[in-house]
Amino acid sequence: MIDGGLEPYDAFNVVQHQMIDVAEAYLERIVLEQFQIAIKAVEDESSKVILTKLNQLYALSQIEKNKGWYLEDGYMEAVKTKAVRKMVNQLCWDIRPDAVALVNAFNIPESCLAAPIAL
Repeated sequence: MIDGGLEPYDAFNVVQHQMIDVAEAYLERIVLEQFQIAIKAVEDESSKVILTKLNQLYALSQIEKNKGWYLEDGYMEAVKTKAVRKMVNQLCWDIRPDAVALVNAFNIPESCLAAPIAL
Protein backbone atom coordinates (compact mmCIF):
# COMPACT_ATOMS: atom_id res chain seq x y z
CA MET A 1 0.00 0.00 0.00
CA ILE A 2 2.73 2.41 0.92
CA ASP A 3 4.63 1.28 -2.19
CA GLY A 4 1.51 2.22 -4.17
CA GLY A 5 1.75 5.83 -3.00
CA LEU A 6 -0.47 5.71 0.06
CA GLU A 7 0.67 7.73 3.05
CA PRO A 8 1.61 5.55 6.06
CA TYR A 9 -1.28 6.91 8.15
CA ASP A 10 -3.80 6.19 5.39
CA ALA A 11 -2.33 2.71 4.83
CA PHE A 12 -2.68 2.01 8.55
CA ASN A 13 -6.33 3.07 8.47
CA VAL A 14 -7.03 0.84 5.47
CA VAL A 15 -5.66 -2.30 7.16
CA GLN A 16 -6.53 -1.43 10.75
CA HIS A 17 -9.33 -4.00 11.04
CA GLN A 18 -7.01 -6.73 9.73
CA MET A 19 -4.33 -5.74 12.23
CA ILE A 20 -6.85 -6.03 15.06
CA ASP A 21 -7.92 -9.47 13.79
CA VAL A 22 -4.28 -10.59 13.70
CA ALA A 23 -3.69 -9.28 17.23
CA GLU A 24 -6.77 -11.10 18.54
CA ALA A 25 -5.73 -14.34 16.81
CA TYR A 26 -2.26 -14.02 18.34
CA LEU A 27 -3.70 -13.53 21.83
CA GLU A 28 -6.03 -16.48 21.40
CA ARG A 29 -3.07 -18.63 20.39
CA ILE A 30 -1.06 -17.51 23.43
CA VAL A 31 -4.00 -18.29 25.75
CA LEU A 32 -4.38 -21.73 24.18
CA GLU A 33 -0.65 -22.49 24.46
CA GLN A 34 -0.44 -21.32 28.07
CA PHE A 35 -3.53 -23.35 28.93
CA GLN A 36 -1.87 -26.45 27.45
CA ILE A 37 1.32 -25.80 29.42
CA ALA A 38 -0.70 -25.40 32.64
CA ILE A 39 -2.55 -28.67 32.00
CA LYS A 40 0.75 -30.54 31.72
CA ALA A 41 1.63 -29.37 35.24
CA VAL A 42 -1.57 -30.77 36.75
CA GLU A 43 -0.97 -34.02 38.60
CA ASP A 44 -4.55 -35.05 39.36
CA GLU A 45 -5.73 -37.11 36.37
CA SER A 46 -9.45 -36.33 36.75
CA SER A 47 -8.68 -32.60 36.86
CA LYS A 48 -6.43 -33.00 33.84
CA VAL A 49 -9.26 -34.65 31.87
CA ILE A 50 -11.68 -31.82 32.67
CA LEU A 51 -9.12 -29.12 31.89
CA THR A 52 -8.26 -30.82 28.60
CA LYS A 53 -11.93 -30.72 27.62
CA LEU A 54 -12.06 -27.04 28.55
CA ASN A 55 -8.96 -26.44 26.45
CA GLN A 56 -10.55 -28.21 23.50
CA LEU A 57 -13.76 -26.25 24.03
CA TYR A 58 -11.84 -22.97 24.01
CA ALA A 59 -9.97 -23.86 20.81
CA LEU A 60 -13.06 -25.08 18.98
CA SER A 61 -15.18 -22.15 20.15
CA GLN A 62 -12.59 -19.76 18.71
CA ILE A 63 -12.75 -21.60 15.39
CA GLU A 64 -16.55 -21.50 15.54
CA LYS A 65 -16.51 -17.78 16.38
CA ASN A 66 -14.35 -17.09 13.33
CA LYS A 67 -15.92 -19.61 10.96
CA GLY A 68 -17.01 -16.87 8.57
CA TRP A 69 -13.40 -15.93 7.93
CA TYR A 70 -12.38 -19.58 7.47
CA LEU A 71 -15.24 -20.12 5.01
CA GLU A 72 -14.65 -16.89 3.06
CA ASP A 73 -10.94 -17.54 2.69
CA GLY A 74 -11.34 -21.21 1.77
CA TYR A 75 -9.68 -22.69 4.86
CA MET A 76 -12.78 -24.68 5.81
CA GLU A 77 -15.85 -26.03 4.11
CA ALA A 78 -19.37 -25.70 5.51
CA VAL A 79 -19.46 -29.37 6.51
CA LYS A 80 -16.36 -28.83 8.68
CA THR A 81 -17.82 -25.78 10.44
CA LYS A 82 -20.95 -27.79 11.17
CA ALA A 83 -18.76 -30.53 12.66
CA VAL A 84 -16.98 -27.94 14.81
CA ARG A 85 -20.34 -26.68 16.11
CA LYS A 86 -21.37 -30.26 16.95
CA MET A 87 -18.09 -30.81 18.81
CA VAL A 88 -18.55 -27.56 20.77
CA ASN A 89 -22.05 -28.64 21.77
CA GLN A 90 -20.81 -32.10 22.74
CA LEU A 91 -17.99 -30.69 24.87
CA CYS A 92 -20.46 -28.35 26.61
CA TRP A 93 -22.61 -31.39 27.35
CA ASP A 94 -19.59 -33.37 28.59
CA ILE A 95 -18.43 -30.56 30.88
CA ARG A 96 -21.91 -29.84 32.23
CA PRO A 97 -21.62 -32.16 35.29
CA ASP A 98 -18.46 -30.31 36.36
CA ALA A 99 -19.74 -26.78 35.69
CA VAL A 100 -20.49 -25.90 39.32
CA ALA A 101 -17.09 -27.14 40.50
CA LEU A 102 -15.37 -25.22 37.72
CA VAL A 103 -17.20 -22.00 38.61
CA ASN A 104 -16.51 -22.57 42.32
CA ALA A 105 -12.80 -22.89 41.50
CA PHE A 106 -12.81 -19.16 40.74
CA ASN A 107 -13.90 -18.52 44.34
CA ILE A 108 -16.20 -15.66 43.33
CA PRO A 109 -17.40 -13.87 46.48
CA GLU A 110 -21.01 -14.50 47.40
CA SER A 111 -21.65 -10.75 47.30
CA CYS A 112 -20.88 -10.76 43.58
CA LEU A 113 -23.07 -13.80 42.94
CA ALA A 114 -25.96 -12.14 44.77
CA ALA A 115 -25.61 -8.92 42.78
CA PRO A 116 -28.65 -8.05 40.62
CA ILE A 117 -26.56 -8.42 37.46
CA ALA A 118 -25.83 -12.06 38.34
CA LEU A 119 -29.52 -12.94 38.65
